[in-house]
Amino acid sequence: MKNKIENILNNLEQQGWSVQEHFFPAELIQKLKETLSSFRQQGLLKQAGIGRKNNFHIEQSIRSDEIKWFDENNTNEYQKEYLNIAQQLQDAINQRFFLGLFELEVHYALYPPGAFYKRHLDQHKNQDIRVITLITYLNENWENEDGGELQLYLKNGDTISISPEAGTVVCFFSADFEHEVLPAKRERASLTGWFRKRT
Repeated sequence: MKNKIENILNNLEQQGWSVQEHFFPAELIQKLKETLSSFRQQGLLKQAGIGRKNNFHIEQSIRSDEIKWFDENNTNEYQKEYLNIAQQLQDAINQRFFLGLFELEVHYALYPPGAFYKRHLDQHKNQDIRVITLITYLNENWENEDGGELQLYLKNGDTISISPEAGTVVCFFSADFEHEVLPAKRERASLTGWFRKRT
């Protein structure tokens, strides 16, 4: 894990983004996916929206996924293990970049076949408390023809296309990279979170 975290730090320093395969243990990824399935069976997933507080609204022409936020007062052992590993990454990022990150806000995201999220930036208007985006994929045996790639738009005009294969982590500076989720032919699941600084 230490080497994987170091790889992310070096990538963030050199290019502002990082993709690490098999970052989380396969068994943990499977248990997180099972937790998501349980949430869905209980009817706990909600249609995702855009904006925050008074500006929050559902806009399915922009995003069509369903989400379930982590509840810090009601997490199972697998969510806690995920958060513990994420805490190690947060601590390492703070030590390297002095960013003052103090928490990770995170939710499950479930994209039914054909669902998408149009090109966007991971910061609310006039707010910069989301500093680093952390995406973790939960999709086993994902094939290229399944689609559902994350498109990351780089500052030089290039685009990086990332397959949402189980265990892969994508990490980038939230204010610097627009991105979108392309439609998939099969259900696509992830954990999406943001390391935040205080207001």
